[in-house]
Amino acid sequence: MEKKIKITVIGQTPPPYGGQALAIENIVNSSFDGIELYHIRMCFSKEMNERGKLSLYKITHLFDIIFKAILLRFKYNISVLYYPPSNSPKISVYRDLIILFFVRPFYKKTIFHFHAAGISEYIESSSAVSKWIGKEILNKPSLGVVTSNQNPQDPQYLNAVRSVEIPYGINDDRPKGYVKEYKKSGNLSVFFMGLLNSTKGEGYLVDAVGILKKKGVIIDVKVAGKFETEEYRNKFFQKIEKNGIAENFEYLGVITGKKKTEAYMQADLFCFPSFFISESFGIVLIEAMSFHLPLIATKWRGIQSVVQVAENGYLVDIKNAEQIADKLSEFNNNPNLLEEYGRKSRELFEKKYTLSSYIKNLEKEFIKI
Repeated sequence: MEKKIKITVIGQTPPPYGGQALAIENIVNSSFDGIELYHIRMCFSKEMNERGKLSLYKITHLFDIIFKAILLRFKYNISVLYYPPSNSPKISVYRDLIILFFVRPFYKKTIFHFHAAGISEYIESSSAVSKWIGKEILNKPSLGVVTSNQNPQDPQYLNAVRSVEIPYGINDDRPKGYVKEYKKSGNLSVFFMGLLNSTKGEGYLVDAVGILKKKGVIIDVKVAGKFETEEYRNKFFQKIEKNGIAENFEYLGVITGKKKTEAYMQADLFCFPSFFISESFGIVLIEAMSFHLPLIATKWRGIQSVVQVAENGYLVDIKNAEQIADKLSEFNNNPNLLEEYGRKSRELFEKKYTLSSYIKNLEKEFIKI
């Protein structure tokens, strides 16, 4: 029997339910033929709104990860380290540098998986001393994995020995025998899901629906996710009232499992106007595609590689409610377009974004290391 490559994986898995955590969960829960994974769960934030906040628990957890990573290295003779560098907030970058400073020297090779895009931009904008420290600690990984080549060129900036683009893949949670019907309620139903912090663009979706409301066009909106702060939550609901769409708006909270599946099934299209600093792909986009949903998203980083313009959706400029409103109106006035683009979304999902393809592509590249 051929000897398997052993890899220590340091990474967040749900909860909280962010795209990176879901992607790493898919990796560590999958079966590989030529790879054996040893997972150290990173859990600095138990909720999405805890990001960037220092606590005693986070400090002790940091050293626990370092200890476990070094222990596993020698206990199982593991030569490869897998790590997902962050680019935001600042405290997360410092956390990564501390962990990697102590752990990387014990491993022969390192894989950096850039679930969060833009560490190169963060380092380049830092002070001269911070820039030098960051580049020294993160320099020359054996492999850099990006979700899209339309993201910042982080592997090249860090002098990766090799770089590869591997788009995400997910489980197909569409029920068997599912037949998609559009505009069942009469109104166009739009769904958004993500961290609610303004830079995911949910406020611009609300403004777009408000623009259409003033023109006599009624759009139903459902939003799911965790508010990053209570202050922003209050501002967001004030925006709902200001736009006069409270009767056609529903906040679903954090949803998983059956509730998430139902939300996708009940929607007519998925809108994701993100310009989030760490956005690299948007797993929610391919989740929506698996349920036959057309997409409206932004010309922002790896999002652009998922949306095929005039095939399964449209791309709009960031921070542009008017453009979102125009595209919502186009879908609202043409139910046949919903069906056409929704069908293409599903076809693209089956072709490019299944979990089996994702795992196969990762294994192919990991083995080369």
